[in-house]
Amino acid sequence: HTAVEAWHLFMADGDFHSAAWSARTVIHALRARSCACGGTGARFAAAAVALAEEELRRARLSGDDFGEACFLMSMAELHCDAKNLDEGLRCAEAASAAFLRCGAIPATAAAGRVLVVLVLGELQVRRYQFHEAEAAAQQALRLLDASEDAGASACRARAGLLLGVAGRLQQKHAAVIASTKEAIPWAQETGDLRLLAALMYLLASSSHSLGGRFRAAAAAAGEAQRLWEQMELRASGWAQCALSLQTQALLAETSHDAAKEALRQHMRTARGPGPRVLLRDAWVQCLKRLDGPGDREKAHAISDKTLATLQSTSELSSAWEARELELIASIHVKSNSWKKVEEACKWAEQAKQKLHGSGDKYLEADAIPSIAKCYILLGRPSDAASVLSERRQLFRELGARSREAEAMLDLADALCKEQVSRVDSRARRFLRDAFQICQEALNAFSDVGQETGMAKAHLLLADIYMHRQEPSEAEHEARQAEQLYRRAGESKKVAKAVRKLGFACCEQDRPSAAARCASEAVVFCRKAGDRYATAEMLSIRRRQGESGHEKKNAK
Repeated sequence: HTAVEAWHLFMADGDFHSAAWSARTVIHALRARSCACGGTGARFAAAAVALAEEELRRARLSGDDFGEACFLMSMAELHCDAKNLDEGLRCAEAASAAFLRCGAIPATAAAGRVLVVLVLGELQVRRYQFHEAEAAAQQALRLLDASEDAGASACRARAGLLLGVAGRLQQKHAAVIASTKEAIPWAQETGDLRLLAALMYLLASSSHSLGGRFRAAAAAAGEAQRLWEQMELRASGWAQCALSLQTQALLAETSHDAAKEALRQHMRTARGPGPRVLLRDAWVQCLKRLDGPGDREKAHAISDKTLATLQSTSELSSAWEARELELIASIHVKSNSWKKVEEACKWAEQAKQKLHGSGDKYLEADAIPSIAKCYILLGRPSDAASVLSERRQLFRELGARSREAEAMLDLADALCKEQVSRVDSRARRFLRDAFQICQEALNAFSDVGQETGMAKAHLLLADIYMHRQEPSEAEHEARQAEQLYRRAGESKKVAKAVRKLGFACCEQDRPSAAARCASEAVVFCRKAGDRYATAEMLSIRRRQGESGHEKKNAK
């Protein structure tokens, strides 16, 4: 109502640029009402579209570039809300061109340019074009640095969130932590709790994934949950997602009692089917991690109850049911029983079929690794390679270049396992295909500038060279991976690369070098909190150290 009043006042005063900006605020408020009302908010969305189209037509007739740019940007946002991403991208690009034509209106046109770049980036994230989205966020920050707008905190925070989301989806955890930490003070300055909660959640997620930062992850997830609950958005499920992440971080830090107590407290207050399902799933994940006497049976019972609830309600989409099927499959996989793994395979295949029926190719592609894992455990690596090839094709159709490259690496890994399982003449062909696919993935990651992906490709190439009995080449690839992971700040992955280096040195009968690598790997494994790898590296260091002494004495 305030925006409508401002719009009419500016129109009466003849200030058409300020009127256009106010009308854009009216559209933004209608979008917010539509979002807040959920299923009953369609009339507000329709009113926003009608107003944007009418004002865009009027701006074009009067030759008002600034007004045209404003309403094209609103149309881009409305198309994004309606998931018409291609049309949204077209409108955002046209809005960007219109803002560039303005020139003579420095303050508002500059602000508009920043906003439209952020809208472009958000559309690109939804189109799985993560590299382009990162570039958009960085461009927005450069424009903000060049402007003298003192009130640009919200845009800076939004750009930081966009960088964080694009980085998280590419598993650039160190970069995500840096960008979110920089954006959090800007979000606090604006007082936007929703934006602040999202940044806290991203910080928690990447801190947990990076390893060795579990206490910080638990604290950030707890703050995100508190903020979402403060906004009374319990029905949205985000507070429960944050609680689930906090629980995982506490379990990783071995604070088992604190994790269970946090879940018990919130189970009593959960309202709505979505939040209840999320909390039950968090409890199942907790039981899976604890894996004590009777924990697996409890996890099965809770998952079965949740699946029955999902199948009997129409409030939640088929994607929720598919997610539950994947969780049940993961419980079965954890038991070292052939029959249970076969059951897990059936559950995972059902999940994929559900997602295929929903038409969401991205979620369908993400469900495939669960099936591939079951096939590999069942000794069917060729079937695993087949479904992973399908996953690669799905990402290619979506235009998600970095995710396609990840799928290629998974496929190459499956082909390596197929080669190991065979003793016939076709074994060499599988290794050759894996090598070629891995090189393609490396080039794809290089094209989009994703260093962690390049490092992963180098590690897999090291494995392939080890299979080919070429340890010197394997050592070279492992060193490349180590350097890239060091640059990205991924201590857990650095440990993995140094371990590979140690194995390559062992194969070349260089015990001193292998012992040195093992000693270095111990430091990184401890930093990442990986006890199993730490023990393994300590064992290798001892054995190789003894071998080196024997060699020296023999000389």
